[in-house]
Amino acid sequence: MAKVDMKLVKQLREMTGAGMLDCKKALEEAGGDIEKAKEILRKKGLAKAAKKASRETKEGLVVAAGDNKKGVLLEVNCETDFVARNELFQNYVKQIAELILNNEKFKNAGLGDVEELKKTEIETGKDVDTFVKEAIAKIGENIQIKRFARFDAENENSVVATYIHPPGRIGAMVEVVCEPADICQKPEVQELIKDLLLQIAAMRPEYLSPEEIPAEIIEKEKEIYIEQARKEGKPEHILERIAEGKLKKFYQEKTLLEQPFIKEDKKSIRKLIEEVAKQAGGEIKVKRFVRFELGQ
Repeated sequence: MAKVDMKLVKQLREMTGAGMLDCKKALEEAGGDIEKAKEILRKKGLAKAAKKASRETKEGLVVAAGDNKKGVLLEVNCETDFVARNELFQNYVKQIAELILNNEKFKNAGLGDVEELKKTEIETGKDVDTFVKEAIAKIGENIQIKRFARFDAENENSVVATYIHPPGRIGAMVEVVCEPADICQKPEVQELIKDLLLQIAAMRPEYLSPEEIPAEIIEKEKEIYIEQARKEGKPEHILERIAEGKLKKFYQEKTLLEQPFIKEDKKSIRKLIEEVAKQAGGEIKVKRFVRFELGQ
């Protein structure tokens, strides 16, 4: 086999990130043709990636992208915290987030379709699935796109905002509607939006309001509370009232609008929004939110 110039080996390594020995073997196999060698390395890398694809991914990163009219949250998992903190891995994740943000196919996707994302072109002639497999080959760990969400402001009255809690294990995104539209830019409303994001990140609400909770979940909770009270020996005629009282606490835990404000727990988020809206001279409504926590 023809001897390969080490300068060419180093050049191929810089271009691909593959090991020196792998680069040397690829160039030998390609007869010194650097483009052919790149293709050989890519095929070998994808094969290695396929072997790693079954390995468990418990670590990773939650990232956000966007402006006040559209936003993206993305969770990508890897095997170790060491890789999650690696700049190369973080750049891969950010590149995927930017793709979701700028591709009209994902406009207002809400919670998006990961399989559809994998089929989307991210670089000329390369889809996201291949892009991730190449990242696996270069980094040496299994990498999986777990989920993503994209919100687009419905009109000029809506704003979208995102927040990532350092070091990137929790992310939140919210859409707020203002009437009139210009009050969304007032300092007190901007502060409210930040507080909403912090509330979502810290307090883990699952629904916006009690009205959004599916009826079957409420009924199930109510049954549990009635049975608990019955076992405690409470009279039958007050069981319903006890259950209703416990449901209020359930709403305060599970719904954003009924939760106590983390900065002032005597006040609900609903009350906070009403107060800020009055101060700003208009109406403010939370339209929707999403929260990602790594591994959940």
